[in-house]
Amino acid sequence: MKIRRSLFWFIFIVVVLIVAVLWMKKSHLVQPVPTAAIETNGAPLAGTGPSILFKTNTPPASQDASSTTVPMLPLQSKEQQMREGLAELNDEDIVLYGRVMDQFASPVPGAQIAASIQVNNGTRVGADKISLVTDGNGFFTISGYKGKALGINVSKAGYVLATTNTRFVYSLLWPESERYVPDAGNPVVIKMWKLQGAEPLVSINKEYRLPFTSTPIYFDLVAGKIVPAGGDVRITVNRPAGEVSEHNPQDWGFEIEAVDGGLIETSGNEEAVTFAAPENGYQSSDALTVSSNHHGVGIIQQAFFVQSRNGQVYSKLGLSFGINEKPDGFMNITFSGVANTNSSRNWEATAPQ
Repeated sequence: MKIRRSLFWFIFIVVVLIVAVLWMKKSHLVQPVPTAAIETNGAPLAGTGPSILFKTNTPPASQDASSTTVPMLPLQSKEQQMREGLAELNDEDIVLYGRVMDQFASPVPGAQIAASIQVNNGTRVGADKISLVTDGNGFFTISGYKGKALGINVSKAGYVLATTNTRFVYSLLWPESERYVPDAGNPVVIKMWKLQGAEPLVSINKEYRLPFTSTPIYFDLVAGKIVPAGGDVRITVNRPAGEVSEHNPQDWGFEIEAVDGGLIETSGNEEAVTFAAPENGYQSSDALTVSSNHHGVGIIQQAFFVQSRNGQVYSKLGLSFGINEKPDGFMNITFSGVANTNSSRNWEATAPQ
């Protein structure tokens, strides 16, 4: 009987201890944690239970960033950057002060100005077309537009355009020396040629394919053929022996002479807008050379004003010369232009009538 009572109390005590241990563990796990309130500038944050107050002098911006979501600005795409760059560099104010005058330095009133403003600002690519008329003193002004460049054309019955450059650049992408700077006190002069009366002209348009020769070649520009002597121009080619190519660069060239006259070297653009041969300034010959520093190959292209046959013929001449690469190859010579064979310097028939 005593044994049973002892065993009973032993089991009872063990159970009580087990229950006590379990209750303590559970109480530790579910024990409420006090809510901490952070005080900034002396005011605690509201909480739902007991609170422990922490004081801090740290500015809000320097607190733990993990508790704050900061919006990030989207990065610009390359396309957007290019658009903004074009808008900044190509969207310039288009202003042009101009005056139209003829070959006698007289103003040309009532001339039609057709302008084209080139636009490429990242948003739009195209051209704005405008038109206006010169005033009684030949003046005109273009303003109130934006773009990167301006091109104009001038027309009036009885006149032809005689200016080679009628394009003006404003874009900051161009070197400063190539940009047009408007100046109301110094307008751009656009030249026009007042027609005095057309004369019959001879067209020059001939191509020759010839074997190399070091002897002079005489060309009759009016008849469009090679002649033994005389004619209008004489060409002597200077070519070294062997191959002339990029693999074997050598100096070569030629000399062109006016037969019984002279010539003036000019540009293709100037030739196109010149409607009377110069009175003077002619030289008897002109030597043109291609240096081996430029690989010794290619084509020489040059324009001339030519007086020949003792002043009987005045020509506007474009010349293209290609050397033979192989010693047994062919030279290519092309002439283009017009000639007045009436001892007159008038080239007006080259203009639209």
